[in-house]
Amino acid sequence: MNCKIFVLFFITFYALSVNAQEVTGNVYDEKTNEPIPFVNIWFKGTNQGTISDMNGDFKLPLVKKDTLCFSSVGYFQKEIKIENGTKMPISVSLIENVKELGEVQVKPEISRAKELFEQILNHKNENKENIKRVNEYKILETKTVYVAVDTFSKIIRSLGNLDDVTIESDNQKLRFSPVYLSEQARIISNDSVNVVYSKKDGIFPRLNQTIESMIVDKVVVDLDFYKDQIYIMDRGFISPLNNSALLHYNLYLDDSIMIDNNQYYHFSFAPKNKYDPFFTGHFTIEDGSFALTAIDVYINLKANLNFVNGFKGQVSYKKLPDGNWFYNSQNIGVNLSLTSNKDSASNYSSKRIDNIEKGNWLINKYIQYSASEGLNGIKAGEWKQRPEFAFDSSLANAYSRVDKIKEHEVVKGIDKIGGMVLTSYFNNGIIDIGPVYDIYSTNTIEGERIAFPIRTSEKMFRYFSIGGFVGYGTRNSEFKYGTNLVYQPQTMDKFILRFNYSNDYNLVSQEKFLRFIKYNPNSKGTGNFISLFTSREENPYLKEEESFEIRIEYNALNGNHLEVSPYLLSSTNTQAVRFIRNNTEYEHYKNYGVLMDLRFAFGQPYDKFYFDRIYYIGNIPVVHMSFDIGQTLLPGQKIKNAGLYAQFHGSVQGRLTRGQVFMNYMLNGGYLMGDAPYDLLDQPVGSMSLGYSKDRFNLLHFASFAHNLYTNAHLYVNGGGVLLNRVPLVRKLKLYEIVSFKGHIGELNNSYQPVFDLPSYYSNESNKPYAEIGFGITNILKVLRIEYVRQLTNTYVGSGFADKGGIRFRAEMSF
Repeated sequence: MNCKIFVLFFITFYALSVNAQEVTGNVYDEKTNEPIPFVNIWFKGTNQGTISDMNGDFKLPLVKKDTLCFSSVGYFQKEIKIENGTKMPISVSLIENVKELGEVQVKPEISRAKELFEQILNHKNENKENIKRVNEYKILETKTVYVAVDTFSKIIRSLGNLDDVTIESDNQKLRFSPVYLSEQARIISNDSVNVVYSKKDGIFPRLNQTIESMIVDKVVVDLDFYKDQIYIMDRGFISPLNNSALLHYNLYLDDSIMIDNNQYYHFSFAPKNKYDPFFTGHFTIEDGSFALTAIDVYINLKANLNFVNGFKGQVSYKKLPDGNWFYNSQNIGVNLSLTSNKDSASNYSSKRIDNIEKGNWLINKYIQYSASEGLNGIKAGEWKQRPEFAFDSSLANAYSRVDKIKEHEVVKGIDKIGGMVLTSYFNNGIIDIGPVYDIYSTNTIEGERIAFPIRTSEKMFRYFSIGGFVGYGTRNSEFKYGTNLVYQPQTMDKFILRFNYSNDYNLVSQEKFLRFIKYNPNSKGTGNFISLFTSREENPYLKEEESFEIRIEYNALNGNHLEVSPYLLSSTNTQAVRFIRNNTEYEHYKNYGVLMDLRFAFGQPYDKFYFDRIYYIGNIPVVHMSFDIGQTLLPGQKIKNAGLYAQFHGSVQGRLTRGQVFMNYMLNGGYLMGDAPYDLLDQPVGSMSLGYSKDRFNLLHFASFAHNLYTNAHLYVNGGGVLLNRVPLVRKLKLYEIVSFKGHIGELNNSYQPVFDLPSYYSNESNKPYAEIGFGITNILKVLRIEYVRQLTNTYVGSGFADKGGIRFRAEMSF
């Protein structure tokens, strides 16, 4: 179950913009009263300025200079005095500079724009390096998530005094309720980052990490337009300064102005195809250095993106004493909603950010930079009071509102359900119920199996947990059970100690390495809830297993992880799984050994839930190297007479992104040698259901191959609408084309010495590769994926252990 499904349905937010002392207003045509976009606005005698947006609106910080200048192509320049007491916002009218040209068609300066753009590209690397050379500076960052709520809602009224839990708006029917708040101060010194102050809170304690990592950090990212791509909402947006930008954008030279004897050029840009998810906006560069001095970007409403009602990004730069340009601030605002708001605002307009309806989710991140030595010696928590940084004073009261809201029973209930989806545990005070995937399952031995898994929660013990399960099979009327202990000896999760015991039925095909790459894997064999309820057969290939296991885990600061797990297993045969050697059947056997796993996360961010770290698929790959060594003992056999087995296994998973297209990949491979039982062989299987499985195969049956030398590939390509977005009518549905590939190559060679005869339901007659390919669409009603999957070749068609093809479904949601 994708955690985004819950987060997107239950979290709603609105972000406050920073309340510094500002000049705000609107520029319009004096004759037509129409707003004028892209007007250059600056304080006379300074390089402090901005540009009006598509609706003619503007705002900029107030400086000591009191004369504001307005300039735009086709209009007379205008100057206005800003005096103490001037009411904001101000309205500024410009007079059109009309010239009689006869039948002459005036076109934008496209050729001149291209010439200047070539200079921008020629100086891009130099200007990028100039920014990197600034290695001593300070950052103050604030992130806020608010939800627009209906003041007449019974649930909202039940929160008590609305002034205590919400912030008023101009719309009497709407108020803003905080969901998530964060402040952080950092010192950057020679590429090292030192967090010197941090404060965060939210109304959903179990979801705060996920709100930040899965939503806030994905939609309010670092806007470095000198890079070729900017990753927003898991997709790559081509920068307007990309070397191939002119293939994707129409670029216009709007105006040029002189400030302090320096000339500045103002450009505007828009996607060539309005349905493409690219930026639109404007930027200003300095003549000579051709460095960015300011850039404003928006995302087109018609772009094929889910939930984005409005997006606005602003980056301003300041000139350093050495003449180079460095960041001054970044301000990003996003308006999200399950459905597009009904309004008449421009598709590209920043006004869509402010067009708010109940249930809209607005997110804001404001980053300020300072290389001032005046902050040295000042406590980081007090930076926001200094003139080097502007700060929203209402943020302090927002924290008290969060404290009150999260005590409401409805909010607590949402938090519990969200925690269950993310961690597979449902909190009930001092007890957690879960994993929820283990509560219900089916198999041929137990029939319908009902289990009650629990553990103590953080509310009972912060660094220790004890739990277990009791399961009952309705067909065999038998109880199964287990227990587990977890202990964290330090306040940080540097070391984790675990002990697990169980007496249960487990799948022979259950991959012991799967838990390293997939958190909360469903050990009972169903890939997802659709698979659980649409499986056409019950899986018969289970053995009865008594297991003792100790796990010693070490987590390094860079995200690397080492686990050492001594184990002892006692396996008993069942009707479908039998242990036969040289015509002698054994009722049970034992094997013991040590499993080791080393994870290289390369500093990838993660979320921590109780004792577990959750890594999401991203552009940084996660690599696992595993090694298992052990020994198998038959009844009456002495240890010295038993042979050893060793298994090497490696995997890598991650994402590759190019524009709106991305590919998720998971590749693994391994080698088993020595005297080992057949259940240690790699056994690619499927769920025999209508549910699409990401980490298993979709056409294979419950038993197919059994190989000791093997490799598997699972690839998934999401086109982001790159093709469907160009089909009239279809593009309104915002569908994404998808392609998947799953492949297996393996063999059973002489390095493997079987302890038992290989059962006949495994097929190793052919060593030819097995492959599945799928074509389909996703984002159907924003939650459903449908895919037709078929074997890539006819090698195993009619084999009896694989379907030729079929339609598969999966519930998934993304931006």
